[in-house]
Amino acid sequence: MASEALRRAWHNRCPNCGEGALFQSRLKMAESCAVCGFDLSVLDAGDGPASLLVLFYGALIVPLAFWVESLFAPPLWMQAVFWGAVMLVLTLKTLRPIKALMIGWQFRHFDADKRFF
Repeated sequence: MASEALRRAWHNRCPNCGEGALFQSRLKMAESCAVCGFDLSVLDAGDGPASLLVLFYGALIVPLAFWVESLFAPPLWMQAVFWGAVMLVLTLKTLRPIKALMIGWQFRHFDADKRFF
């Protein structure tokens, strides 16, 4: 059951039934599943996925920026534009799958009665 919910979320499907769409637009979650009616609004990833990706890609990009600086010494503005664009593109490309995985993980540990939260 646990891996099934994560697999369904990874494929942008409702973690409850695996049929309905998880997102209604690029990053906006659907209010509820159109197939099973599960209320998706109780699952919210918040800023977690974006923060996680910025920290992860920052840890990768900063050493690369120092390496490029030591080898080629490009102007500072060029580095800022290039690495800023790389960070933006990587974050936006991977934000939806990471958000879907966090939602699947929340569904896996979902407690409808809110007894443990």
